[in-house]
Amino acid sequence: MNATMIARVLWYRRLLRGHERWSRETLLADQQRQLAALRGFAVARSPFYRRLYRGLDAAPLDALPVLTKADLMDHFDEIVTDPALRLADLESYLATLRSNEPFAGRYWVSATSGSSGRKSVVPSDAREWAMMIASYARANEWAGIRADPLHRISMAVVSSTTAWHQSSRVAATVRSPFIASTRLDAAAPLADIVATLNELRPDVLIGYASMVRTLADEQFAARLRIHPRAVNPSSEVLTPETRTMVARAWDVAPFNVYAATETGGIAAECVHHHGMHLFEDLVVPEVVDDAYRPVPNGEAGSRLLVTVLSSRTLPLIRYEMTDRVRLAAGSPPCGMPFALLESIEGRTDDVLTLPAAGGGTVRVHPVVFHQVLDLLDGAGWQVRQENGGLRVLVASPAGRFDPHAIEVAVRRALAAAGANSPPVEASSVDTIPAGAAGKRPLVVNVQS
Repeated sequence: MNATMIARVLWYRRLLRGHERWSRETLLADQQRQLAALRGFAVARSPFYRRLYRGLDAAPLDALPVLTKADLMDHFDEIVTDPALRLADLESYLATLRSNEPFAGRYWVSATSGSSGRKSVVPSDAREWAMMIASYARANEWAGIRADPLHRISMAVVSSTTAWHQSSRVAATVRSPFIASTRLDAAAPLADIVATLNELRPDVLIGYASMVRTLADEQFAARLRIHPRAVNPSSEVLTPETRTMVARAWDVAPFNVYAATETGGIAAECVHHHGMHLFEDLVVPEVVDDAYRPVPNGEAGSRLLVTVLSSRTLPLIRYEMTDRVRLAAGSPPCGMPFALLESIEGRTDDVLTLPAAGGGTVRVHPVVFHQVLDLLDGAGWQVRQENGGLRVLVASPAGRFDPHAIEVAVRRALAAAGANSPPVEASSVDTIPAGAAGKRPLVVNVQS
């Protein structure tokens, strides 16, 4: 990280930490000020937003049209506010990216893995990139890890090592004399990951939640022998069972982090672990149903709309994410002004559509499988919908569980959810199959 970027990140990090002492009223007032500035900039500089918001100058945020991922990518060249940025050029740049060199010397460009469908491409200028890194630094500090010239730390990140993946770009940017950051490919053989971690002995372990659970199992087996001071699962649902496994394996409570390539940090846990505090000084979250109507606190929505207040290069206003989240009712007990995200139940994309017991179809959410599979003696599980049935994979040596009992339990859970169960087959695997970015989703629909 060059000196200018270091200075930017440290400044923004200090600024964000100051916001923790704000009142709720001050936070919301600042949020509205930032929102007005973002909308004005987008309309002035983006042909897409100028057309989309015509006649809506005085409309409240919840009356504005939703921006889907398809909208973002179909109209990318009209949405970006720098006419020199073109999607075709950025995709060519990403296809040959091998280092952390910015596009045109000024834009850090990341892309999503496309695990939920189409990829998103996100360019950030130096100010936006520093703010994004500061959002992750806030999560680390809440977990008790501070990195600066007076506090040196070693960090291991087990996720994607693809150069265009945001976590790779962040790691390359923050690498400095006081942050020894090493990336490990989550799709690599588990034995190789374990051997590298044993050699590194990191202060901080960051990884996909499914991978963190697998590594906890390796620690129990004494193949992994590390003692991190902080463990931050991210990118996937952190189940209560995984949380318990982490606490037992390393004698530290995991700090859940919620983030996305398009947004940077969205929420994270503080030391009280009463839920994840939404970064409402950076984003405006809206929990909505399938018709984009607001969902009351305490109820899970089927979509999350996020407005990224610092976005200027690629303005994101009411950007649709298919995550099913639930906001907590009431105020945080720790006194911070940020509302609490009570739970993340998975993505709407992970919901399976199965025949209903009484005819028609029923949507089955992954929570149905959590109730049956989370307590298994294994390092993870995955339900795959394929060939007209369900395959249940359990990362556990054969003999430590009864496949027939799992199949019966899954069929019963589906019946309780109103579904007419298709054939169910359970089997053991050494490790759960990983996708292109190294993620091991809990539910996979591979129907042709």
